[in-house]
Amino acid sequence: MKNHHRSALPKISLLLLSLIWFNQAAPADNDFIKAAEQAWPMIENGALLVDVRTAQEYVAEHLEGAINIPHDQTNTLMAAIGNDKQREVVFYCRTGNRVGKAMVILKSKGYTGIFNAKSFTTLKETKP
Repeated sequence: MKNHHRSALPKISLLLLSLIWFNQAAPADNDFIKAAEQAWPMIENGALLVDVRTAQEYVAEHLEGAINIPHDQTNTLMAAIGNDKQREVVFYCRTGNRVGKAMVILKSKGYTGIFNAKSFTTLKETKP
């Protein structure tokens, strides 16, 4: 009987880990969807759309109308936005992480109209 319990332990552990992972994955997906739902009206109303992924990622696939400026080129990002620090700008990358890094710097420079749309894939999948 003891052997039966030992063989069940790895299965139970795997099940628990799977449940924990799924519970953690769901909020991220919801965050991506919420960000996309907020971004699309901004994009449709003329917000500047900026893909901050690498040039290789951009060339492989990007949203129509997006310009490509990698996230670490903040001077180029500021030049593209222009003098209007309240201009609506929607940024995206793969997960929102690179956008977040760029936004920290842009916010410190006084830019207020910037939005992290997070995931390219979710934006693409939710396009109206």
